[in-house]
Amino acid sequence: MADAPVTWLAIRDDQKAFEDQQLRALRAAFPDLVEASPAQLGIFFHYCKASGLDPFGRQIYMIKRKSRGEIRWTIQTGIDGYRLIARRAADRAGQPIAYEDFVWYDADGGEHTVWLRDEPPAACRAVLWRGDSRFPAVAHWREYAPKVWDYESQEYKLGGLWPQMPASQLSKVAEALALRRACPADLSGLHVDEEMHAADAAESRERVQAAAARLRTPGEKLETPGTSESPVVDAEVVEPASTQDKQDQRSGQVEEAETAAPVDPQGAVEEARGTVRDVAKRLGISFDVVNERCFDDFSVSFQDASPEQLQELAEALTADTESAKAVEADPPSGRGSAGSRTRAPAKNTTTKKAVAKKTTARTPSPTKSTRSTAK
Repeated sequence: MADAPVTWLAIRDDQKAFEDQQLRALRAAFPDLVEASPAQLGIFFHYCKASGLDPFGRQIYMIKRKSRGEIRWTIQTGIDGYRLIARRAADRAGQPIAYEDFVWYDADGGEHTVWLRDEPPAACRAVLWRGDSRFPAVAHWREYAPKVWDYESQEYKLGGLWPQMPASQLSKVAEALALRRACPADLSGLHVDEEMHAADAAESRERVQAAAARLRTPGEKLETPGTSESPVVDAEVVEPASTQDKQDQRSGQVEEAETAAPVDPQGAVEEARGTVRDVAKRLGISFDVVNERCFDDFSVSFQDASPEQLQELAEALTADTESAKAVEADPPSGRGSAGSRTRAPAKNTTTKKAVAKKTTARTPSPTKSTRSTAK
């Protein structure tokens, strides 16, 4: 009787899948699970049973992520859940688990058993012993630290707890890597939260950039009428010939674009970046100025800009520099300014005369007014 589940949410030993009341509770606690398919929920249930972690106690959960238009589900837990799973696996095998001291590395490769610097460490090493086997793992800062765009400061900043506890966050990732190497059968496919923070930041960055692109070109994805393969005369609505001719012309342009040779996206980006670098070098503009101008014009960094945005950036930098040089070489003379001031009143005088004539023409004659009064 002591082994009976305390509540109806507890997963029983003989249970093969989530029951209806459990699914309702999960979807209430994690609304994204409404979109999960039965197969994905079955995989999640398998991890819950295998790990012995309680999804209703938020010891284990399934997170939805969307990257490049594709939805993926990731099963995650905290570092405490990882330690519990590894300890149970070692106890079943009758093996002890022990740790060596954590080691943090600075940018020059120096080792630190305690991290006391203000800047974040470059890497962290964790070593786990399971029985007589040693399992080392190294986590690099550049691979796991999440960078998110801060709209107030207009720059990328660390997200989550990484700015406040950089050494602790990186050590959790290193420990998780070592635990997964020591217990692959129990921890394979399961990630700790700190491992996925960088993925969350990348997803957020893609979502913001996509929204900014839609705001810049609101009609870009609208379909052009008359671009179908069937002739226009088969359409239900017959339009005037002039409008139809314009649509046929646009249709031909779209067909030519669709039949054009495919372009390598990465190659186009690299070529556009090279063009901007050449322009900046020729004009003597620093990279910071180029990157700031890119943010001002397109709300993205130089590295995240598309080939079209980079091409516009190169043209804008060239135009601004040439305009500045032209103003310095030929400043506006006083005579030219006076001439402009002389011509402006002349235009206004002509306009006033025309208005006066028009008003005079519309003013009723005295004779007509007298007749109207007489009547």
